[in-house]
Amino acid sequence: MALIIEELNRAHRVQMRYHMDGDKFTLGRAYSNDAILEDIHTDGRHAEIRREEDGNYILHDLNTVNGSQLLGNLKDRSVKPGEISSHQISSGDLIQCGKSRLRIFNCDDSVAEATPLHSLENLFASLSHPLYAILLVLAVALSTALLSYLGYARTYQWTIAVNILASAVIGLVIYAGVWAFVGRVVRHETHFFAHLSIAAIGALTYAVWEWFGSVLNYNFAIGNTMEVLDFLVLAIILPAMLWCACYLATNLGRAWRWAVALILPIGFLGLSLVETISSIDDFSETPEISTELKYDNMLLRKPVPMQEFITGSAAQFDIPIKNDESEKGSKDSSSEEDDSAEVE
Repeated sequence: MALIIEELNRAHRVQMRYHMDGDKFTLGRAYSNDAILEDIHTDGRHAEIRREEDGNYILHDLNTVNGSQLLGNLKDRSVKPGEISSHQISSGDLIQCGKSRLRIFNCDDSVAEATPLHSLENLFASLSHPLYAILLVLAVALSTALLSYLGYARTYQWTIAVNILASAVIGLVIYAGVWAFVGRVVRHETHFFAHLSIAAIGALTYAVWEWFGSVLNYNFAIGNTMEVLDFLVLAIILPAMLWCACYLATNLGRAWRWAVALILPIGFLGLSLVETISSIDDFSETPEISTELKYDNMLLRKPVPMQEFITGSAAQFDIPIKNDESEKGSKDSSSEEDDSAEVE
């Protein structure tokens, strides 16, 4: 039986793995050691592992400055942490020398089954290509500028387009940069261009919805209902983006990943949705209609002539409308009734 000694980094990921099949194995900063630890808190010869005649392995601390500690055992939770000078190694022991952490296993221990690749791995690999990410960012910037141009009533100035393009690009880069930093810290993987592509796809999808939603509002004047539809669209886009970010940048399990992706954005959006829904039934003297400029070929239903709209408006609002002649006749009849009452 031999030992496998794994050196862990600060993220508890294996950065070096050693195989001990002899009777002695040394650890420390000195270059003569079997495992050279790049840690200023370890001694030149910090510890050694010896195989006894009975086949057991014993770790000895070599009277070091910062000592050696048993942090626990990954297989036996009853093992208590503590300072050690001599310790019989069990498979799964987690030991600290100075500030270097070591994980020790028997080489004949079984390992867990392989985790199957997620079905989106190929997609993420494609999105990590810098060219695709740049093209998607440009598509977002141009589509945003185009939508602002089509909805602008006054003379369109080039400075407006520049501000919109810069804001779109900077926003996407900051989003991707933040998640790349998180991934670097947590998983030592950045995936910057993958995060950038995912953010660009989400922004492009919402830009398309904004255009389609404005056409709907232009045709049907749905008012506050647009905010409800916005919530539904964002409740799909934002969780999808957050799920992808958590998958690429964190070590969260499947359940926690879905919980974070759904609860955070939907909970945040739900606060504004509750206020919108509560005010939908409120009466407004001025009907909410779309004031955006659109081409007549975007009209999805047959226009109603002005006179016909005015005629039917009384029925819509249930307001009786009287013309001048009927109003004058009612006033004359009421005055005659008053005169007859005075004569009597």
